[in-house]
Order: sequence, then structure tokens, then C-alpha cells
Amino acid sequence: MKKLVPIVLIAALTAGLEGCASSRGYEGAFSEKQEIPGNSHTFQAPPEQTFRAVTGTLVQKGFNIEQTDIAMGLIKATRNYNDPKDPDTNYHIRASAYVSAGSTEESRVTLSASQQTLLYRRGHSWTMLPLLPIIPIPTGRTFETVTTGEGGIAAGSFYTDFFAAVERTLAGNTPPATQVSGEAQVASERPAPATHAPVADK
Repeated sequence: MKKLVPIVLIAALTAGLEGCASSRGYEGAFSEKQEIPGNSHTFQAPPEQTFRAVTGTLVQKGFNIEQTDIAMGLIKATRNYNDPKDPDTNYHIRASAYVSAGSTEESRVTLSASQQTLLYRRGHSWTMLPLLPIIPIPTGRTFETVTTGEGGIAAGSFYTDFFAAVERTLAGNTPPATQVSGEAQVASERPAPATHAPVADK
């Protein structure tokens, strides 16, 4: 009976390990259920202009441009963003934007992003004095960085805010339409003065 107990435990552990090995959630990464809603947007601008607007928007928002390839329409950027409510929490954001051609004078931008949440912990190093071994004395400061979370960003507001910022950049980079002043318009509407052939002297 005693020999059966270890055998049963080994069988249970083996079944548990086989169950873990068969769990392959990553195989569904390209399924429709894993698509990020709202991470694509169509702009009324040619791809070259949109590419520059996307790059400029990322720089304006504090991102460091890591890689650009205008031929592929690819932009990669990163940013360290401090939590406005918790100065000890920092987010390391990685973003990839893909600009492709749409229909005539249109372009489509697809953005994907991930984040790593870092917590900065501050503390003190303590030392026991020879004369007071029971009372520790702080003799320095210590700093520790702890990763508390990471993963893809799926919040729709993140992408909506980005596309709205790109729209504003495009609007600022679009040259204003040529306007004719009222006086010039009136002058253009006036009929041209009649011309007469000179009369020869008799």
C-alpha cells in the first residue's frame, strides 16, 4: 500500500505537467478575437503626408523615434510616461505605426502598442552601531525598480486620442486655400476698358 502512494503522486504530477504543456494560448494570437478594436483609421491625405504627420505627432507627444521606413510605411517609437497620479509609477510604451495607401488621396494608419509598468521603490540602508546594537541607524538610500505589469494596450481611447492628434497635425500642415481679397475680386469682375484704334489726322 505504501508503494502505491508515490506512484499515484507521480501520475498526478505527470498529468499536471502534460496539461500545462498542452496549454498553448499563443496559437490564437492571429484569430479575429484577438484583433484590437479601433486601432486603424483612414485619413484624407496621401501616404507621404500622413507618414510625416504620424512621425511628427509621436515626437510632439514625447516619443523617441527608434526606426522609420517610408518605403514600408513603418514607424517604431518608444516613450517613458510617468503616471500623473503616482510619480513612483512609470510606463515604458512601445508603439508601431503602419501607413498604407488607401483610395485616391487617402491613407490608412494602423497602430499597435504595448506597455511595461515599472514601480520605483525608495528605501534606506541600515547599520548597527557598536555602542547601540539594538537601534539601527539609517546610513543611506536604496532604489529598486519592480515590474508590476506588462502587455499590449487594447484601450480604445488610447488609439482614438492618437488618431485625433494626427488629424490636428495634418490640419496644421495643410496649406490654406488661396483667398482673393474683396477689392481684388471686384477688380477682376470689372470689364476691361475698351480700346480704340487711333484716328489718322486729315
